[in-house]
Amino acid sequence: MSGDSVTFGFNVASSGTYSPAGQQELRGFELAVKHINNGGGWVTSEDYESPLDGDGLLDKDVEFAVEDTGGSSDTARSNAQRLVDSEEVIMLAGGTSSNSGVANQEVAAQNQVVYMATMSHANSLTGADCNRYSFREMFNSHMTAEALAPVLREEYGEDVNYAKFFEKSDWGETLREDMDIALGELGWSPVWEYNAQAGTSDYSQYAADIESVDFDVIVLGLRGLDAVNALRAFREEFPEAGIVLPLASLEIAQTAGDAIDGVIGTVAWSPAINSPLSDAFREAFREEYSSTTGSSKSVPPSGPAHIAYTQTLQYASAVERAGTFDPREVIGELEGHEYDAGLGPQTLRSCDHQAMRRVPVVRGKPEVQHSYGTYYGLTGEPADVQYACDSGPAANCSLGES
Repeated sequence: MSGDSVTFGFNVASSGTYSPAGQQELRGFELAVKHINNGGGWVTSEDYESPLDGDGLLDKDVEFAVEDTGGSSDTARSNAQRLVDSEEVIMLAGGTSSNSGVANQEVAAQNQVVYMATMSHANSLTGADCNRYSFREMFNSHMTAEALAPVLREEYGEDVNYAKFFEKSDWGETLREDMDIALGELGWSPVWEYNAQAGTSDYSQYAADIESVDFDVIVLGLRGLDAVNALRAFREEFPEAGIVLPLASLEIAQTAGDAIDGVIGTVAWSPAINSPLSDAFREAFREEYSSTTGSSKSVPPSGPAHIAYTQTLQYASAVERAGTFDPREVIGELEGHEYDAGLGPQTLRSCDHQAMRRVPVVRGKPEVQHSYGTYYGLTGEPADVQYACDSGPAANCSLGES
């Protein structure tokens, strides 16, 4: 490969409903590139096993190009193709929503470019739609449901009626199915359901409908600003009801304020996780971004930032191990790789390119307790919800010929 530099392509939702997470992803990406080129963070940490030395990749500087998907799969697809054609990116990353993640991975495979998915949560990414060029660090909706079930049993018991709102999308439908299965095994019964269009701003209009049924818990399969709007509306209308947000995030908790109090969900990563690599990421992120605002409290690192940082360094480390940018050789280094990203030992599986990582389950705190990085607390140790290559979403994955 000629030239003094190589380019990574970051295709994220920096505007629209999912923008809070997308903006954090971008910060994680940019921080990783800085550390690849100049050292710092995990790259120079003795706790991170990697051949990276803070002097670029294979004697080349790493640059990056950014596109905004706005959460749209069509935009994500055209952006990804432009990054490949015009920017000649050697790696594509992003996928703040699952539909844009699937679009990214399709373009990557068509152009034989490695794709590192970020917050795409749908099972299909490493299930029915998996492909040789795509890898995912983030856990999927199957793992979310499995992680939540024992916590919800402990919190609410086994004889529970629940109302449910799920995003009207392939992701929302899959998450609903996974949650229904997990909750059904607890003896929970659904008593009301609505499929919400992404971008819905007023959820109070549904309060009268669910008030007419006998429910104990509301389950919200929503993301981004949709989740915030629903939390605020239902917490105000039903202050005593339990609320479950299967895919939560620090961004949602920050924006929702007191409405996050008592809400149970999973997060990609939490600043409350104490380990050498989690601590190193947290401190590097604060050092990098607090200077732009004058207050570190305004820039806590989040799960999307952690996922983006992790996957960028995963790819870069694989390139160094392979000694080449050839995607076939890099894929071989990624497949089956065992590593630590701050949550303990984990593996990027060869069978479906899904990371088998632990899933943090959290409970929201009241607003009076909110401070830097403590909008929610861990309910216990992150859940180990590994599943075999012939079960769960992996059973539907066929990567094709290597």
